[in-house]
Amino acid sequence: QGDYIWGHVSVRRPGEDTFWLKGGGLGLEEVVPTDMVQLTMDGKVLDGTRGRHKEWPIHAGILKARPDVNCVVHTHPMHSIAFAATGEPLRAVGHDGVRFTPPDLPRFDYTTDLITTADLGDRLAQALGPRDAVFMLNHGVAVAGPDIASAVINAIFLERACQIQLLAMATGKPYRWTPDDEALAKRHSLNDPSPSYDTVWQYFKRRLK
Repeated sequence: QGDYIWGHVSVRRPGEDTFWLKGGGLGLEEVVPTDMVQLTMDGKVLDGTRGRHKEWPIHAGILKARPDVNCVVHTHPMHSIAFAATGEPLRAVGHDGVRFTPPDLPRFDYTTDLITTADLGDRLAQALGPRDAVFMLNHGVAVAGPDIASAVINAIFLERACQIQLLAMATGKPYRWTPDDEALAKRHSLNDPSPSYDTVWQYFKRRLK
């Protein structure tokens, strides 16, 4: 998910119209709690010493539009960017894909530029709609979740789903994917009993040590 110092993650501050956002100038792997910046939904800095990312409206737009969302991930994953550019629908070629499709994930194509205004943040939120993720054409992805674990892990799963499908497409041969009705049943099976992905989250936390 890392792209040098770019890409960011936010989390809603419970009970408030504010959120914490990764501070600027750092890679995702470098961030510690003191590097977070607290922002209002209109971008005013309330707390923190790091610079504010230009694309804070991505997070504000989605958090305002989706009361069910408490964490937003915006990154520039290589395979997700390449896959979205093909225009092909995302298919459930592997287990990871069934978490997102059917139906196909939305693509935000209003602009490929940085999302630096409230209007663009709102437009991106509209493109996301009720879904867990949206492709930002020639730019990256935005992934939303009810908690940090869900959003972060879904961002990882989405990149893997795109990578697997690109590998299948690269063979130049016809390839198969899980039929839609089976994919929906499979999604339920993969999410049970822990839709918050707590077991996988604990695995990633252990890897940090």
